[in-house]
Amino acid sequence: MLKIQIKTKLPENCALSTLKEISKEVTLKIEGLTISKNRIKGLVNLKATKVGEILENLPSFCDGLAVSQKEAKVLIREHTCLVAYPILESGCIITDVDFDKQNIFWDIICDDDSFITLIRNLEDYDVDFEITYKGKPESDEKITYREEEVLRIALQKGYFDYPKKIKLEELASYFGIAPSTLSEILRRAQKKVLERYFKA
Repeated sequence: MLKIQIKTKLPENCALSTLKEISKEVTLKIEGLTISKNRIKGLVNLKATKVGEILENLPSFCDGLAVSQKEAKVLIREHTCLVAYPILESGCIITDVDFDKQNIFWDIICDDDSFITLIRNLEDYDVDFEITYKGKPESDEKITYREEEVLRIALQKGYFDYPKKIKLEELASYFGIAPSTLSEILRRAQKKVLERYFKA
């Protein structure tokens, strides 16, 4: 079994970047991707402060449902993705997707045969890609979705700036949790990030 991370250019009309552009303070987590009639379907968990506003502005190929004031499930239905399609078609499993303004980072689990098929498929589809990691899957000690969300928003709101732009109590209020709980989440997440950084 292999864990692979592949970096590709952000495809035109990418559903994920479209969702991200609706609101800059959104955290997206892919919960599943599949192929249906030569198109990609996906389920995305979306967390943001203005979920209602985001759901009102979803593109036509998405359906959304608020599960709380700050969280929604978004179904991407029948979207053409020239990168996800060859990955899934090769028999690989996409476990996570992250992106910046120009690139998508695909975390993939596969066996040796699927890896060879994946490389062939990406080349056949003329996908410009770079393998950024290839190795064994790591333990479950990686940062959780909640820890990532807290770190990302704390960084965006200036919690780590000097001087701080937001206090722990204000940030805790934003998340609707006690300051002591937020402090624990931040410490746990920072420890995992630092351990991973110094391990590399």
